[in-house]
Amino acid sequence: MPTGFSIDPDQGLSEADELRLVRRAAELGYDSAWTPSRADPAAFDRCRRWHRASGLPVGISAVPASGRPAEFYADQAQRLWHDAGGRFTLVVGSGQMARPVVAMRPYLADLRTRLPAELSLYLAALGPLMLRLAAELADGVALNWCTVEQVGWSRQRLVDAARAAGRPVPRVVEYIRTAVDHDAETARRTVAAAALPYALRIPAYRRHFERMGFKEELHRIEGSDGVASRAFVSAIGAAGVPGETRGQFERLAAGLDLAIVRVLVAQPGDAESARRVLEECRPKP
Repeated sequence: MPTGFSIDPDQGLSEADELRLVRRAAELGYDSAWTPSRADPAAFDRCRRWHRASGLPVGISAVPASGRPAEFYADQAQRLWHDAGGRFTLVVGSGQMARPVVAMRPYLADLRTRLPAELSLYLAALGPLMLRLAAELADGVALNWCTVEQVGWSRQRLVDAARAAGRPVPRVVEYIRTAVDHDAETARRTVAAAALPYALRIPAYRRHFERMGFKEELHRIEGSDGVASRAFVSAIGAAGVPGETRGQFERLAAGLDLAIVRVLVAQPGDAESARRVLEECRPKP
């Protein structure tokens, strides 16, 4: 299975360290380089630098539709697609849209008409209605914070909706947050710290985590010292010591068409921590 990687600017790495890591990832055989995005051109510029440094295909997952009109992202995407020789994928998510399923249908349709026909357009989706929309209008779907079982649940809904729409099943990709440290507990805390702001503060993600069976776990975390259990962390991320984390990543990658290693570092700016993650999850020959 192809394996991509993602470096989040919130990890605090310098631009020089990012470029060194991207080049190293290309040497290790990673399939593609991905970055999250805010409602500005920064992620498009980052992808452009990464492609020039490594020659890898690049992707953005995801731009927030609530932040900018389709015309803005289409303009940025067209220029990057041209600069990357057509090796660019754009994922769009609803962001803070009210009634996102209703709002995203015309937004996606508008965006598609403004993009080159060959440019792959994916939709970030969690629940059944957004998955159905992805099956009807998108080339792929980007999942997030999913258990293995949730990936299977999501794929079945995509298959059913695509069949009903007479379309090919969209490609299924997902970020898998991964932390590798010589202290396993530090790695687990790093993944938990990335997950809990989603699970506890964003209503759509709260519903997503509860749908996966974590309702009582979230109540326990809120009512105690805020520490996530090992079972919770291992269900939605890969965390551990070198030599033992890869198996967790591979388990979570089952059922995906592209698994993307979302690099997490124990301390902001720790390039060595990021390198450990890339080395640990390097694609098999």
